[in-house]
Amino acid sequence: MNTSLLNLNDFYLFTFASTSNALKAESILKTQAMDFVMIPTLREISSSCGLSIKIRPADLEKCKQTFFDHRIKAEKYYHVRKEDNKYLINEFPFSP
Repeated sequence: MNTSLLNLNDFYLFTFASTSNALKAESILKTQAMDFVMIPTLREISSSCGLSIKIRPADLEKCKQTFFDHRIKAEKYYHVRKEDNKYLINEFPFSP
């Protein structure tokens, strides 16, 4: 597990409608040697599945393209910043 990703205060999260979609995304990202971590979805984010993929902002476009190329069904993605123990969250639809 990449502990440096766990401690980021500025990151992106991808959410999924089902656990199987989240696990498929995890598998594909591993084969692509992407830097990511699977975490429980933040309470501040409503999602059907309890798993999210967390990445660095610099990896957003590469991750999105990988999901599109492999037909990974992400539900949405979020830009998250943590300030003073509070999450500031911007939501984006996941579409080509």
